[in-house]
Amino acid sequence: MDQIQKSIPLHLQAYEILKKQILTGKLISGERLLEKKLSQDLGVSRSPIREALRMLEQDELVVLNPNGLIVNSLEMSDMKEIYQCSIAIEPYAVNLAASNLNEKDIKDLRAFIQKARESHLRKEYNVIVEFNTGFHESIIVKCGNSRLISIIDKLRALTILRRRAELEFYHKRSDEYLLEHEEILDALAQKDGETAELLMKKHIMNDYKVFEKMYKK
Repeated sequence: MDQIQKSIPLHLQAYEILKKQILTGKLISGERLLEKKLSQDLGVSRSPIREALRMLEQDELVVLNPNGLIVNSLEMSDMKEIYQCSIAIEPYAVNLAASNLNEKDIKDLRAFIQKARESHLRKEYNVIVEFNTGFHESIIVKCGNSRLISIIDKLRALTILRRRAELEFYHKRSDEYLLEHEEILDALAQKDGETAELLMKKHIMNDYKVFEKMYKK
């Protein structure tokens, strides 16, 4: 159970707790967020909850509609913009990371792929999202460019929320995306940043095509 600690500002704790609940699906897309209920659930006053919700709104995890604040349900137009950002930024970060990854990093990345494959075979689709996100984030953090990391961090929460939406079609999807991860990792292991960049761009574009196909049904 999420707990508030006195040593950390309450609004920051509330922000982290609510963000986690959104990204893990405890607070579902489209769910209305009421200050009074959230303050009761977390055992704090409404003031830190209000500030936390403001921060989440800046992150676009929470959006305002006629009924109040709700968890962002990410329409197709949102998805398109998120993918466009990912295609423009993440492949370059992968290129930069190629020269910074050590043997342990490569081993850890390979473990992400293996665990995702095992989860795919067991049809544990919720777990797959965690491993796939870990794969992408572990590469980005090694790019060595603090400004680039900062930009990607602002998109990261929406990216995770986006990948959680993929659960809807993981049931019908082949494991081709894992083969793409392996190709990216092989290039990174050879410190071939340019090839890894091209492969990541192709990988993200393929993900977008799956989303596009799903939303056209």
